[in-house]
Amino acid sequence: MSRPPRTLLLLVCALCVSSCYWLDNLPRATGECVGTHEGRRVHWPLQERSSLVHRSVQGELPDTFIDLDYTPDGEPVLEGFGVDIHLVEGARVKEDRTVGLQPRQGQLVPVEPSLVTRWVGNIGGASGYLSSAGVPVEGSVTLDEVSASAAEGRFVYRYADGGALTCTFEVIVAPSE
Repeated sequence: MSRPPRTLLLLVCALCVSSCYWLDNLPRATGECVGTHEGRRVHWPLQERSSLVHRSVQGELPDTFIDLDYTPDGEPVLEGFGVDIHLVEGARVKEDRTVGLQPRQGQLVPVEPSLVTRWVGNIGGASGYLSSAGVPVEGSVTLDEVSASAAEGRFVYRYADGGALTCTFEVIVAPSE
């Protein structure tokens, strides 16, 4: 009778090892920006290094934020394109929640700061927007899910020239090492 428990133990260990390998190989971030930017159709993939961050120590950065970085393929003037979405402490979303974004003093700000406390657009290493396209005249972010381990949603930018970008994201927190 010693064989069945040993076989069962080996099977359980094999399943644990394979599931850890499978979890480690999950994409950490997927998504894309599609639409029109400065009169051209674009399709920019989300970089896998994008992240959902939960901090337990108070500091300069918020407790919860989503850092999204897209690769602006075919745009020589853009080093990068992205946003940091700062959320209220302990933010959780189980069903679609949309927050409007409006331009103010060269940036976008949430119309309703009860979920999204701050919106920081960037063009690579610098915060802000391209001067030619300018700050979007209107925007919104829809969060489909925010939990301790994942964030999913989309944001939309509408520009004065009639262009619009819709950027999707699904970010999974890396398992602890």
